[in-house]
Order: sequence, then structure tokens, then C-alpha cells
Amino acid sequence: MGIFCSPRYLAALGAWFALYAVLLIVSLTLIDHNVVTAMPLRVVVGLAPMIAGFGILGVIMREYRAGDELQQRITAEAIMFAFGATAVITFSYGFLQRTAGAPDLSYFWVWAILGSTWGIGSFIARRRYK
Repeated sequence: MGIFCSPRYLAALGAWFALYAVLLIVSLTLIDHNVVTAMPLRVVVGLAPMIAGFGILGVIMREYRAGDELQQRITAEAIMFAFGATAVITFSYGFLQRTAGAPDLSYFWVWAILGSTWGIGSFIARRRYK
């Protein structure tokens, strides 16, 4: 079984994502219904889902470290591809915003691009080492 596929990893990741979903729903509900009005507290409540984000990061890092050298190399190459491709895509879009009036986009798109290019990079790296 490859890296990022073990049942232990998927269970831990699932638990952290479930906590993320709960914290996100609670956070958005409190803010959208103006239960939290003081700005410093709004910031804390708004960032609360990121507690689970750090848990997700920890699970991913633990799984990466548990992989063998080949799995680590494939993952590292996929992440390097994703980093570079995301930089090229986001910089290109930034230039289009400045020169051609492309609309502003949310920073949430950066993760969508990064995740997609990581998947592409993983596919390329796995094929290279087979």
C-alpha cells in the first residue's frame, strides 16, 4: 500500500477533517448571526477551524515520514511540481489582473490550484519511478 493510503492515516485524517467541519460550521454560524461582535474575538472565532488544520498537517507529516525512501521521493517531487506550477499559475493570473483587468479571486483558489497540481505532480512522479 502506498503512502497516504494506510487505514490508520485515513482514519486520523478523517477525524481531523470532521473536527474541521464542526469548527467551521460553529465559527461561521457565530459570525454570520452576529453572536460574536467584538473584532478580536471575531478573529479568534474565524480562525478556530485552523486548529484542525494544524492537526491535518501533523497527520500528513507523520505519514510522509513513515514512508520509505521511494515514496518520500515521489511525494517530494509531486510537491515541488505543485509549488512551481502554482507559482506560475498565480503569478500569471496576477499579471492578467494588472494588465488585462482580470477579476480579483479569493485566496481559497490558491489551495484549489495547489491541490490540483499536486495530484498532477503525483501522477507524473509515480509514472517516472515505475
